[in-house]
Amino acid sequence: MSNQRSASNKNNRKKTPARPKKRKYADDRTPTVKKIDRVCKVLAFVLAALLIANVHVLVGGGGYDDTEIVPVLGIADSKVETDVMEPEIKAKSAVFTKTNGSYEEGDVVQYFDGKYNPVRRIIEISEDEKTYTLLGDNEATSDSVKVKAEDIRGKVIFSSKSLYGFMKVYHTTLGAAITMVISMLLIVMGDILMFKKRKAALKERREAQARKEARKLKVKQGIEEAGAAEEENPIEKRRAEKEAKLQKERAEIAAEMKEIQKKMKAEEQELKQGKRGKK
Repeated sequence: MSNQRSASNKNNRKKTPARPKKRKYADDRTPTVKKIDRVCKVLAFVLAALLIANVHVLVGGGGYDDTEIVPVLGIADSKVETDVMEPEIKAKSAVFTKTNGSYEEGDVVQYFDGKYNPVRRIIEISEDEKTYTLLGDNEATSDSVKVKAEDIRGKVIFSSKSLYGFMKVYHTTLGAAITMVISMLLIVMGDILMFKKRKAALKERREAQARKEARKLKVKQGIEEAGAAEEENPIEKRRAEKEAKLQKERAEIAAEMKEIQKKMKAEEQELKQGKRGKK
């Protein structure tokens, strides 16, 4: 009995309806657009990573004013306004630093002086490595400063004068907004490039639908036959063409048969007339 009840309970349970399959749309992009779209997607990914890093720096209190150096994965960017480190680092250059556990003589480092984050070269290290003596390449020895190890922000690994203007805009709220907009445009670049073609195809489909509706209306009004109301699909069109061709061939064969029959009758009549003449 228990087995019968369990079986009946299973049968009485409502079967969950199967989820409808997602509709797959045909990819109408041209090969050139596909290549451009791939490149744009990669650039969008890079810009998205830069956007996340920029937001992290801005939220952490960093930015163009450089009142606070906020590293991302151990790397931070800043700027040098003066020519104190020329010719190695020119004035108004963007600099990138990496935080290290220790530094050596000759390293160009960035440190916090209580207000700003200048860049200088290490010329001397104390025996306990807790104090560094720093000096700019264009400064006199008397201008050297002693900095505690905890005030060192990182070692300069790269500098660029051409990136100075970019970083000036990038590390702002406006720069973050521009980066986000450009990333979104790159993501939909394939759709933007295919807009005209898709618009023309949509217009053509609408015109075809309008012609179809007009034919249906004519059929309802008795102006046109029902057979012309619906447009034939390619398969039906090919079948109709084959049927028309077969009918044409049959008509030609029938006409040839009629001609042959006429000739045979004429020959029979001639033969009959010839026999009568002999009699």
